[in-house]
Amino acid sequence: MLNDFNENFEESNNPKLKDSARLFEKMLKSNNFQYLDEGTYEMLSEFYLLNGKIELAVRACEIGLESYPYSLELLLNKAQAHIVNTEYDTALEFVEKAGTFYPSDTEVVCLKGTVLNLLGSYDEALMLLEQSLSLTEEKDNIYFQIAQTYQNKGDYRNAILNYKYAIEENTSNEIAFYELVFCLEFLDDLENSLGYFKGLVDNDPYSHFAWFCLGMVYSRLNKYEEAAQAYDYSVVVKDNFASGWFNLGHTYMNLEVFDKAKEAYSKTLALEEPSAEVYTYLGAVYEKLNDWDFAYKNYKLATDLDDYWDEAWYGMSSVLFEQEKWMESVHFVKKAIKLNEDNANYWLLLADTESKLGNIVTSIDAYSKASTLDQNNLDIWLNWSLLYFEQKSYGEAFQIIYDAIAELPDEAELHYRAATYLIYDGSYNEAYKYLQDALSLNYEIHDEIYEFFPSLDTQKAIFKLIEQYKPIK
Repeated sequence: MLNDFNENFEESNNPKLKDSARLFEKMLKSNNFQYLDEGTYEMLSEFYLLNGKIELAVRACEIGLESYPYSLELLLNKAQAHIVNTEYDTALEFVEKAGTFYPSDTEVVCLKGTVLNLLGSYDEALMLLEQSLSLTEEKDNIYFQIAQTYQNKGDYRNAILNYKYAIEENTSNEIAFYELVFCLEFLDDLENSLGYFKGLVDNDPYSHFAWFCLGMVYSRLNKYEEAAQAYDYSVVVKDNFASGWFNLGHTYMNLEVFDKAKEAYSKTLALEEPSAEVYTYLGAVYEKLNDWDFAYKNYKLATDLDDYWDEAWYGMSSVLFEQEKWMESVHFVKKAIKLNEDNANYWLLLADTESKLGNIVTSIDAYSKASTLDQNNLDIWLNWSLLYFEQKSYGEAFQIIYDAIAELPDEAELHYRAATYLIYDGSYNEAYKYLQDALSLNYEIHDEIYEFFPSLDTQKAIFKLIEQYKPIK
């Protein structure tokens, strides 16, 4: 069904595009076609493609090709439309037809390589692309396609080599950088490749993107101090580099330098179209700063932009939970879960909130779901067990921790908690075994066990045992 698409053109600054769209769609409805020049058909087909209106793009190409059968743009846009519809054989037909008229065109060669990739004909794609290197001066795109083909084939070493060739030809090929980092990370070879990225910066210290890529590598290696420095240089070189500010914000979040993270995300919003993603990150910063009003405000702005952005609904729920507004919190976390049922943190927050409301059965179900989704999340097990503890169901509380230790045997906090519940349950000998294990794993966090025992006599007994494991300085 061909739907009106004029509302999308209303936002365009191109009056000719809007007028042409209205006329073209009117022609389709009335089946009464008028003359449009080649450039108009090309412009319309590309716009429809970019906005996901594939059927309209196909019709623009088909009608345009009736009058302009040698139009390179229309042939390639028609092929692109068939690719989107996963009609790869048909796409190949149109690419080959374009190749008949324009055999040395780089775009034709690259698109044919893409289609052959999608068809799984990797060797044929490689032969085509490698032969075309001598026919064009735009070698970076060809090298990129060769790298993509090797990557799809599972040959990451050759993919890396050709991504580097593409970057050597064009240091502004951002996608090649991203794919190179991905391949290196896949092979666990980022650490050994730091010299390469440092060399890019040394060769061109005024390249904002070279600094950005170095920061990206440091971030992947969890070297956040170095990453922050590299990202900082990227935005010094180019102050309006939104991606640099955005990643700098992430890095400061990892470093827990929240004021600087707030500044970086705010700068990102000032430089590019507001997005639910950035508003959500900014909300998270304010939440870390315990500024609940601004945190909620930014999460709300995110949902205003994208009602399906589950992370923002979760953020709003989290803020309300911190303000002890349990009923409102439940409402929003349920919205997040409806959008994404596979996030363990959402179920954990629901469980915690239902627990605060006294809805024990619902809370237990939510904890169970959370633990199924993420067995390595320590908070799930601790909070779940605490629910039983508060109900004086010490055996059930211990059982939850017992199951947790099976998944996370080296988490000292679980052993401390197991000892606590066993003491309350009267199983002292077994409790001391768990306490000994906890002290051996991490003596430094032993103070938390005292919080569960207001009785001084009990504290003294535990203190005597703990003193035996005190590290000798």
